Amino acid sequence: MAMVGYSFQLYFDFSGYSTMAVGLGYLFGIRIPQNFNSPYKATDPSDFWRRWHISLSTVLRDYLYIPLGGNRNGTWQTYRNLLITMVLGGLWHGASWTFVAWGAYHGALLAAYRAWGTSWDRLPRDIRRMAMFVLVVVGWVFFRSTTFAMAAHIVGKMFTPASGALVPQPNLAMLALLIAAAMAMVGRNAFQLTHEYRWPGRFVIASGLAASLAVIAGFRSSPFLYFQF
Repeated sequence: MAMVGYSFQLYFDFSGYSTMAVGLGYLFGIRIPQNFNSPYKATDPSDFWRRWHISLSTVLRDYLYIPLGGNRNGTWQTYRNLLITMVLGGLWHGASWTFVAWGAYHGALLAAYRAWGTSWDRLPRDIRRMAMFVLVVVGWVFFRSTTFAMAAHIVGKMFTPASGALVPQPNLAMLALLIAAAMAMVGRNAFQLTHEYRWPGRFVIASGLAASLAVIAGFRSSPFLYFQF
């Protein structure tokens, strides 16, 4: 639950202020491209990187992967290029071995999908989507951890059966996770909305904004999580 919560926090934080930047750009006549396209709806590693941090993934593709040779020089050279590109993408976030591991992990996922993607694509879409989400959450463990010992501890807790209930009793955190999951996995993102609202829709949006402001006012200030990268 902790890592799922972190996954949604990271996504909503970064996607949120990227979308705010697009909106602010419109006020000044500047057209900033979309940076997130519902990445947790991805069904495979390639699809994820077409949806997550689109500006960075485009730069990595155009200025690292393609100049390295892309997929033009055989299978093993393609795997090498994928790993190098993603490892450097990990290092872009910070000079830490855990970021290197996170990049290598996603490079390995991309290489594995290139090798066995035909079999993967035969699975039902919902199974592929949920499996990809789990793989991404595991990757965020290395992104969040400051040491490999911390990462190993978290992964061990995630996949080691323990006695007792997963959730002792329904609480606000569980409700928040369910709402976040619905928004990220089922709902439309800001760029898919028509923005043509009738009065009932406007009332819902205004109520949601008021509720959000009330929540923000009741808690300590929280700077954008992704600014540290």
